[in-house]
Amino acid sequence: MRFSLDNIAEDLSPLSVAILELLEVNGEKPVKGNVAFQKEMFLISNYIDKVDERAEFIPHSLGPYSEASEVSMDNLVSMGLVEKKGSNIYMITPIGKKVLGLKQDTFSPDEIESISDFKEFISNLTNDEILLFIYASYPDYTIESTEYHRIMKSRVKNSISIYKKGIVSLEKAASLAGVNIETFLDMQRR
Repeated sequence: MRFSLDNIAEDLSPLSVAILELLEVNGEKPVKGNVAFQKEMFLISNYIDKVDERAEFIPHSLGPYSEASEVSMDNLVSMGLVEKKGSNIYMITPIGKKVLGLKQDTFSPDEIESISDFKEFISNLTNDEILLFIYASYPDYTIESTEYHRIMKSRVKNSISIYKKGIVSLEKAASLAGVNIETFLDMQRR
């Protein structure tokens, strides 16, 4: 029995559709690696309730982790809607784009814009900068982390790097560094 694209689209959960949206936005720039993917999905699930209901993020060795997101990605790869290249680089396929086109009513324009914004934000950070941002912003998810202490040792350097990229405010950069604004500015000048 062959499945039509309509049948495939009909069976996709909001979580799977969010993954396809994530891969299509911003000129289909690929998602590079599991750290970026998991943290992008975490930010998306914090903003979009129907994704959060299915993602079920828990504290894990690298901060927030969703087995449901990982399984959904693997399923999308096995259905040919997503292509995995090399070591965990994910890209939407032409069939994935067609199926996503059938699911355009899943998210509002604001929700799609937020997915785009989260992807753009995360794609401009190194893995250590991603982890610093997540650990400092969502401390409840650090309890199982195997990288927390290492990341916190370099938090000033990484917060300065994030700030210099122009993707967080001075106030947020100081918060990421764990210092007040004046101290952060002094550290940055050095």
